[in-house]
Amino acid sequence: MPEMTGIELLKLVKKRDTEIQVIVITGHPDVDFAVEAIRSQVDDYLIKPFEMGQLRHSVYRALEHRALLQDNRRYREHLEERVHRYLSDGLRALAAAIEARDRYTGGHLDRVSKYALATGTELGLDEKSMWSLWLGSLFHDVGKLAIPDAILNKPGPLTEEDYEEMKRHPELGVEIIQSISFLVPAAMAILHHQERWDGNGYPGGLKGERISIEGRILAVADAFDAMLTDRPYRKALTEDYALSELERCAGSQFDPGVVRAFMRAMDKGFPSRAPLSLGAGAVPLPDPEMLAKTEVDPQEAAE
Repeated sequence: MPEMTGIELLKLVKKRDTEIQVIVITGHPDVDFAVEAIRSQVDDYLIKPFEMGQLRHSVYRALEHRALLQDNRRYREHLEERVHRYLSDGLRALAAAIEARDRYTGGHLDRVSKYALATGTELGLDEKSMWSLWLGSLFHDVGKLAIPDAILNKPGPLTEEDYEEMKRHPELGVEIIQSISFLVPAAMAILHHQERWDGNGYPGGLKGERISIEGRILAVADAFDAMLTDRPYRKALTEDYALSELERCAGSQFDPGVVRAFMRAMDKGFPSRAPLSLGAGAVPLPDPEMLAKTEVDPQEAAE
């Protein structure tokens, strides 16, 4: 072979498709060559002269091996789909259980997820950010589990003391998810969804792009849905009013770019790509880096 050796060709073929079966036939047997061929995952090694029966046997074994590899690949793919579905369903069920504690926000998490993901799609977020955004939209209010019912479902305006207690829920939320490794990617979205573009939000008083993009998107999606639903202290507002408030507060409470992306997404009917648009509501599994438990100190992140 003028361009490369047989071993180099074997490695190239296997690199392009690990299921391709390779049978080496040589008239110059060499121990070092044979060892290198085996290391390069050759499927059989025949020395000339050989009998056709030997070749037929090698081809038959190679085809059996290829069929087994293909079956294993299909099994892994189907298993991954099932894991995606079960993980998605499990996370939704957990989020719904949390939401059920607040009788004024039924369906809030599903709607916020839809708004947030569609806005993220408009902004061209990558898969890792979309995963964090999806988790954050489901669990942004998890910290309310630590807020007393008397405050959470108070039938009227909150006192100043009540409001200060309620403002702790982003930091409490991060503390709750710290021990659940696959929820850690939601930490910044949970911590930042009550921050304001002008720096007058909480818990850290962060300003502008110091707020995570997930937090900025959730701030808009969460506020929009809150205005459209009944609350203990007021009835639901109209959609026109909610949209006018988003526009009025762009540049103060909200990131103007996120508000514009939200409006574009709304005009399109809030379509979204991964994770929710994969199959029947499947979500992508986080990569090992995302699954690795990351300590997030709420105070440190806020500062």
